[in-house]
Amino acid sequence: MSEKFLGEAGQAAVYYLPASRRDAVDAAAARLQLRAIPVDLSRAASAGEALRRLGEALDFPDWYGANFDALIDCLTDPECLPGKGHVLFVDGAATLRHGDPAAFATLLDVLQAAAGARRAAGAPLWILLDTHAPGVNPLPEK
Repeated sequence: MSEKFLGEAGQAAVYYLPASRRDAVDAAAARLQLRAIPVDLSRAASAGEALRRLGEALDFPDWYGANFDALIDCLTDPECLPGKGHVLFVDGAATLRHGDPAAFATLLDVLQAAAGARRAAGAPLWILLDTHAPGVNPLPEK
């Protein structure tokens, strides 16, 4: 994967990333000094479990309430997610999609809003799902 795309903060958003490309994207993120964070949702069939796992993986503060409002607050707060940019590798999202489709749709909306806010602030947040989702394009190869 070319570092050029990850280097364009204006392109940061939610994308589908097949497992076969993960290592290359992870290496590109490292070269660009973007913090790569794996999030395992493979056992999260409910909104509550998915939100808890996200909070743990992202090491959110104690006040994080594991709800969608708190998630967007933390994802867009530079004190909760410091650094020049981040790449979240979200694995197992299909579990939530199948277990609680409404929560999955809400999670996508929140992730897309957070990526947009971080993009506007100049601290890109790339969110890469390992499963296809409505309205989520594949991460371009270049």
